[in-house]
Amino acid sequence: MALRVRTTKLDKRTLRTAGITLAAVAFIAAVTATAWLAAHWDATISSAMLTQARDNPTALRQFLGRMPKGGDLHTHLSGAVYAERFVEWAIADGQCLRTADWTIVNPPCADGTVTMQEATRDQAARDKLINALSMRGHEDNHEQTGHDRFFATFTRFGEVSRRHFADMVLDQLVTYQDQATQYAELMVSFAGGAERKIFVDALAGHATFDDKLDALNAAGLGPWVEARKADLAREIETIESKLACDINRTRPGCKVTFRFIAQISRNNTLNDVFVQTAIAAALARIEPMVVGFNYVQPEDATIALKDYSAHMRIIAYLATNPADAKPVNVALHAGELWLGLVPPHELTFHIGEAVNIAGAKRIGHGTSLAFERDADQLLKIMRERGIAVEINLSSNDMVLGVRGKEHPFPAYRAADVPVVLSTDDHGVQRTDLTNEYVRAARDYKLTYATLKRLARASLVHSFLPEPDKRKELERFDTKLKEFERSNSRRTTIIEGLKLIAGHAAAPR
Repeated sequence: MALRVRTTKLDKRTLRTAGITLAAVAFIAAVTATAWLAAHWDATISSAMLTQARDNPTALRQFLGRMPKGGDLHTHLSGAVYAERFVEWAIADGQCLRTADWTIVNPPCADGTVTMQEATRDQAARDKLINALSMRGHEDNHEQTGHDRFFATFTRFGEVSRRHFADMVLDQLVTYQDQATQYAELMVSFAGGAERKIFVDALAGHATFDDKLDALNAAGLGPWVEARKADLAREIETIESKLACDINRTRPGCKVTFRFIAQISRNNTLNDVFVQTAIAAALARIEPMVVGFNYVQPEDATIALKDYSAHMRIIAYLATNPADAKPVNVALHAGELWLGLVPPHELTFHIGEAVNIAGAKRIGHGTSLAFERDADQLLKIMRERGIAVEINLSSNDMVLGVRGKEHPFPAYRAADVPVVLSTDDHGVQRTDLTNEYVRAARDYKLTYATLKRLARASLVHSFLPEPDKRKELERFDTKLKEFERSNSRRTTIIEGLKLIAGHAAAPR
């Protein structure tokens, strides 16, 4: 009996001690959680707001419209301008519309054309013209695929875009600032076909890459590129003059940093592509505003398919030669393809060769990942090398019909390959960068933390020199804290706690 009493007393003492210990642990946990929440209040409120807004299109658009989005690394300058702007400029320039194919041409207005004033004489005529210069209403056109409709638009406004380089850049800077976006790499062409003909002719009879490059230098490539550098400097002066930034850079567009990517038209002869690439590489080496080059035009076109591997070898050579010159950054449209658009074997190597032969630092689109010969190994290489993929959700939907679960966006993320959201041609496609974030958040249930990482990655994987990149990252981090602080100020503490509780209970 005595033993039983002692055991009972021991049990009570043990239970009392255990209770005190548990209470202390609970108290410490509560204090720790409260301290953590206090330190991360702004970010936690923002995360809860995103969760609450995900199924409310209006709230989601408003939230992501205000959220800092870093940069847009995949955007074609002429394709980023809305058709309404081209119409406005064409009218001011006295240009004409060729009615047979809806193409804007230079004056005088000959047979088969009308003045742009006449082409926009009423709302119905204007609507038809805007539709022809963009993808607006493409869902209603059953006679032309989204792919064909998209690529057909560029020749229609080409004569306008050639006249308004500075105006197009200014238009985009204002647009990006409105979109809470601080940086853009704008793809542009620096050498027209007639201008580069002398260099294409100079390559006749030369077989090796070394001989071709020597022939270009002998034909005056260096001075010609220096002249293009001077031309660009004048355009930038015009842009800065039109921006008219004050000391605090409060005017529209003044808070957006921009650089250029030289684009090469891939659907030309091999010698022409070599010349374009040599020009782009040479310009990038002497002009800090040009931070790399990229190949453009339909990847599924006859020449692009036939010469794809040869193009990758040209890139590998010219991005790293002459041997004593600095390497040039390469971003490549690769894998902007899908089953049915091309024969199946064409889907199996484009991304892989862009990575392993051309040495691309970024891949544009990369939509055909599932068809690559060894996708797992390719993803491993991309992850280890930090090769980012520029994801263009709206573009891939409109041009290729690839969306939702079919899109490789989740596959890249699951493999820890860097990804960034970009627009491609938001003027032609009638979208904007905010919409790409909306689609990502809605269709793939991305959290606020993930969206922040995507936005920051667009600066991490930019082609800016490291000192400039650090400045942009610091600016982004500051803007993000301001954004999160502004969100927490929209709620009381009680409202915030309820919002967080709802966020914690929401399905993931």
